[in-house]
Amino acid sequence: GTTHDAFRMLWEAKKYGARAALFGRKINNAEHQLLFLRTMRAVADGLLGAAEAVKAYHGELQKAGIPPHRSLEDDLVLTQL
Repeated sequence: GTTHDAFRMLWEAKKYGARAALFGRKINNAEHQLLFLRTMRAVADGLLGAAEAVKAYHGELQKAGIPPHRSLEDDLVLTQL
């Protein structure tokens, strides 16, 4: 799935009262695991929505000079509902 899928799942889990979430493969397959986790934390803390988080993550990747697996437009697509 896309980065938006992961952030959306986390956002929805928090919305409906989840106290824990497991994203092992999604974190492991991220371009930069620490940046991915920092962005997930912002979603979990309610600082960012899912789409905003994707944009922020891509921005951080760009600052770090890390090429994303997908373009921002492709990564904003929800593939898992």
